[in-house]
Amino acid sequence: MFIRFVLCLTVLTVACGSGPSEPLDSEQSDIGGLLPPPSILGNWIVAEGPSEYSPENLWEYLNGGAPLYLSYGFRRLAHVRYQLSGDVLAGITLDVFDMGSELGAFGIYSSGRPPGAEVRQWGAEGYRSGTVIAAWKGRYFVHVEADDDRPVLIEMLEDLVEGMCHRIVGEESRPEILDPLPPGGLVALSERFVAEDLLGHSFLPGGVLATYEIDGREARLFVSELESAEDAAEAMTKLRDHRSQWGEIARDIPSIGAEGFRFSGPGPGSGTVVRVGLFIAGVDGELSFEEQDDLLEKLAGGLASSPSR
Repeated sequence: MFIRFVLCLTVLTVACGSGPSEPLDSEQSDIGGLLPPPSILGNWIVAEGPSEYSPENLWEYLNGGAPLYLSYGFRRLAHVRYQLSGDVLAGITLDVFDMGSELGAFGIYSSGRPPGAEVRQWGAEGYRSGTVIAAWKGRYFVHVEADDDRPVLIEMLEDLVEGMCHRIVGEESRPEILDPLPPGGLVALSERFVAEDLLGHSFLPGGVLATYEIDGREARLFVSELESAEDAAEAMTKLRDHRSQWGEIARDIPSIGAEGFRFSGPGPGSGTVVRVGLFIAGVDGELSFEEQDDLLEKLAGGLASSPSR
């Protein structure tokens, strides 16, 4: 299915830097095996950990952030803090999350990717933003943060991420869930996967968000897959009712998909929503209704030709 994904149970063995040269994919029961061994850390020492967290106790480490990770399928976290020998103010925190699936790893990565981040070829995708580096590959999300931006710390940040991403077995291409998105006008690296409650609505189980820009005008595109056509029709009714409370429903548009409507008003501005089989899709923002229709027609074609359909 386009949106749904299966949580895997395989844990990969990952090392960093001067570890074995070939990727490892043997099963391990201890996610601590993902961390680089102390023997390759050079002047760096382990100052804290390694510590492991499961879904049952993730809140002890992330507190209020745990539900978000759990929604994306979190299975296990390995946490460790490194310190430059002889300098208690030179530390780096490394967190490696087993998210259970490639889509879960991409989802949690994309949820925190800041606009304008310096994107790097670490794993499937990575970025550096100040003293933070994040990357994902396969079912793993890697997050590393330094105490400050001294060159010696930044060098260690990059070494850790590069080494680990090299060792993780997994695809280095964007998730197939993004393939139906029309390429024309798509803002690079704006795509996100939301695991549940798309647009804040409990009746939309999750889906994809992306930003489009045409002639300097921006719009947001969304698409969510329901369990059945009946569920999609019910969600469509609920979304229409919600928009009617806050905006003005202009008219029905049955020309795209099974049904659709336009709206205008506060919040996202003008928008168009359609139902295509099991999917609810829409565009809102600064684009004209004609441009919105064009995007949605192309999206509908992409959904119809998706291998998962």
